[in-house]
Amino acid sequence: MAMKKKFLGLAMAAMVALPATSVYAAGENNIINGVDTQTYTQNVKVSGSVSTKEGIAPAGKIEVELPTSMTFSVDEASNFKGVEYNVQNRSSVGVDVLVSEFRAGEGNITVKSKSDLTTQKTSLDRSNVYLELVGSAGGQATSVDLGSLTGNTNNQKVLNVAKGSTGLITLTGGAGTKEVKNASQDGPDGVDKDGAKGDFTLVFKIQKDTKH
Repeated sequence: MAMKKKFLGLAMAAMVALPATSVYAAGENNIINGVDTQTYTQNVKVSGSVSTKEGIAPAGKIEVELPTSMTFSVDEASNFKGVEYNVQNRSSVGVDVLVSEFRAGEGNITVKSKSDLTTQKTSLDRSNVYLELVGSAGGQATSVDLGSLTGNTNNQKVLNVAKGSTGLITLTGGAGTKEVKNASQDGPDGVDKDGAKGDFTLVFKIQKDTKH
């Protein structure tokens, strides 16, 4: 089961006040500075929220549960296996879930756009894949081709979840089918011999649905 993370609109801020005496105590970065013969105070603002009886966050707060990890695999026959994740919106407002950024890390798996992988499938080995996020809620479905994203200014909406409801994000995709042989053509090489692995970072952006 994928790990989950809550995006909760809890605000915590610190504010340094003047000491009980006339000596000023606050320095930079909310560090109290002063002499040890004086007493100093610090006010810390703590904000909290209490959900309704139905488990909904109060007005003005956003609470959305998203996956913090996603996995996929490709078997020896180039079959792609993804996974589904629930996105639960406990807010009192609807929210949009956008894909802000997708970037590659370590590894030797190459993510292609869906169109490139589809047209070149037989000429690419299984270390070449396309990844697609499909969001569905309330009978509406939206997809984002992760291999077509560039930079960090995409902000493509993948899901809209009404207040107090649950949506679904599915990670799906496909892989190349070309077999890789060694120079003598008597055995597998490359990905067919050693497999492949890769790490990627997917950045979601969550914001209030401004259309409702």
